[in-house]
Amino acid sequence: MAKKTKETIKAITTEELGKLQQLQGGINNAAMNLANIEIAKYELLQDHAIMKADMQELSRELQEKYGEVNISLTDGTISEIEKPELKAE
Repeated sequence: MAKKTKETIKAITTEELGKLQQLQGGINNAAMNLANIEIAKYELLQDHAIMKADMQELSRELQEKYGEVNISLTDGTISEIEKPELKAE
C-alpha cells in the first residue's frame, strides 16, 4: 500500500468547505430547535395534566358545597341542571 504524501492529499475548495460548514450548522441548529420544541411540549403536557387534576379536585369540592349544578364560567352564577322528565305512557 502506497503511503500518502502531502503532495497526494487533496482538499475541497474554500467555497465548498464554507458551503458544507453552513449546511452542517443549519442541520445542527434545526436539531437543537426541534429538541427545544419537544422540551417545551413535554413541559406543557405536564402543566396541562396538573391543571386538569386541579380542575377535577375543585369540581369535586364545588359539587360537595353546591350539589350537582351548572356554574357559569363567565360570571359564576349557578343554575340547576335540567333533567329530562320521563313521560308516562
